[in-house]
Amino acid sequence: MELKEVASGKSASEPRKTEIRFTWDIHFRCNYRCPYCWFYHKGYDYARDERHFSTEEWVIMWKNIFEKYGPCYIEIASGEPFIYPNFVSLVREISKIHLLTITTNLSVDIDDFVKQIDSSMVKIGVTFHPSFADFDKFIKKAQILKEHGFIDTVNYLAYPPQIKQLDYFKKKFKQNGLAIMVTTFWGEHNGIKYPEGYTQQEIRIIDNDIGKRNKEEYQLKPKEVKGRLCHAGYKYALIKPCGSVVRCSQLSDRIIGNFFQEDFRLLDKPEPCEADSCPCNEYA
Repeated sequence: MELKEVASGKSASEPRKTEIRFTWDIHFRCNYRCPYCWFYHKGYDYARDERHFSTEEWVIMWKNIFEKYGPCYIEIASGEPFIYPNFVSLVREISKIHLLTITTNLSVDIDDFVKQIDSSMVKIGVTFHPSFADFDKFIKKAQILKEHGFIDTVNYLAYPPQIKQLDYFKKKFKQNGLAIMVTTFWGEHNGIKYPEGYTQQEIRIIDNDIGKRNKEEYQLKPKEVKGRLCHAGYKYALIKPCGSVVRCSQLSDRIIGNFFQEDFRLLDKPEPCEADSCPCNEYA
């Protein structure tokens, strides 16, 4: 099947009327070393699970998904996607088949990306990391992405040491035509577990700017979801760099298949949640 035939939708097969979404952890390499990043704290050997394929090989695999489920929503995340080899050409070709969102720290050059990529098919989730990013360089790139229709907000993590800076950066971004969207921190800092460890003062600072995922706000208090019927694995799944596909980030050992295998399929129906909590609202 030619790529142009798939992109036109002539051979699209849609066994479900619901939207199918994937988070694609393309690799774990990153040029930042943020203190809140989970795999650096655990001494994760990110090179162990890496798989590098050509753009043509990746397109074949994503065409396989298209033929089963039609056009999907794919969030390319984990590590820094833009340092993956031949990333711009990869995005250009896959976005002819599926809709993409890319999570990035915006530390790399974006000129070729802006020239080659269609913003009607690709959106960018830019995350500002104040411990590493140069604000002036960051804002220039963010404004270019906004002008070309890729973004309208900047993500900011409510990591406890960064909360006091939120109002300052909120004003700075607003002056440059961008809004801040706050995501809550899940983890430990100084022996306190978050997000349940946020003080009332911290909640007052971040509450007005908390963003949404799956139409629900990021949680300030963990919701109990164990046993709740969940679409994770059925119409949402997480693809690891090694090819293993799991129901969600909370169930990293619950493998439902391998993305690299032609016969890979999602679950046939929703199943009860096996996790205690759901930071990303995937149950929704």
